Amino acid sequence: MAKNTSVPASIDEKIDQIVLHLQRMDRRDRLRTIGGFFKFIISLIPILLVVWSAWYFVQNWDEIMKQIANQAASSAAEYTQKQGSGLLDQFKKQYDVPKK
Repeated sequence: MAKNTSVPASIDEKIDQIVLHLQRMDRRDRLRTIGGFFKFIISLIPILLVVWSAWYFVQNWDEIMKQIANQAASSAAEYTQKQGSGLLDQFKKQYDVPKK
């Protein structure tokens, strides 16, 4: 945008320049308003996801806790079985009484 170095002579020319600047500002403000609307919509998506997930968690609390408890119990049982059988074999080797 080139600067106009000549100063307008009459009041009508000055008013026309002011109107021109106001029209540019209106166009820019309209674009900023539209951009702000879309930015608001995009920022609303994570909030909606958090609210929905909180609602889902509250509605299915019992089932989720059952799944967590079952998974923890099965992991503990598997770990105990692995460690227990190894420990039992070690005891058998160490304290095995020879048969006569």
